[in-house]
Amino acid sequence: MSDLQAVDNEVLTWPDGTLVNVESIRANTDAAQQVAEPDPADRALRSPDWVIGELATVSHHAARMVVVIARAEELKRAASTALGRRKAQLRWEHRALPAAQLAAKVTLGCVDEQDEYDRTVIAFEYARRIGNLLKDYTSRVQTIGKQVELVYRDAGRQ
Repeated sequence: MSDLQAVDNEVLTWPDGTLVNVESIRANTDAAQQVAEPDPADRALRSPDWVIGELATVSHHAARMVVVIARAEELKRAASTALGRRKAQLRWEHRALPAAQLAAKVTLGCVDEQDEYDRTVIAFEYARRIGNLLKDYTSRVQTIGKQVELVYRDAGRQ
């Protein structure tokens, strides 16, 4: 099963209809990471409009990451299922072999499935971590918003 887009004839797709695979998960996650890691050299003063705009942007990406993480988990589960089925098939086909030879046959016979599973686990974990990073960034922007609010409030008193 190439790229594990389907398990039990179910095709995993994004809302726009494109196939879900490790590369598309990575691309979506990379886009969210760009939002959550602003340029540290940017020392511009923040305004209420900036805070509102930044919260809207991060909210959009955070909502999208929910879908990305869900699709990444589905892909990981599909890879796990494919790997498990391949191992079972090889164990059955070589059941007459001694245990050491059987283990070697199974391990060597599942290299592609194991590699694909490992790639999907990495993509899922990356997406999950970037989702957490977006939560942290949202909190930072909210803190900046409170600071901006205090500055504007204090400026109005003077």
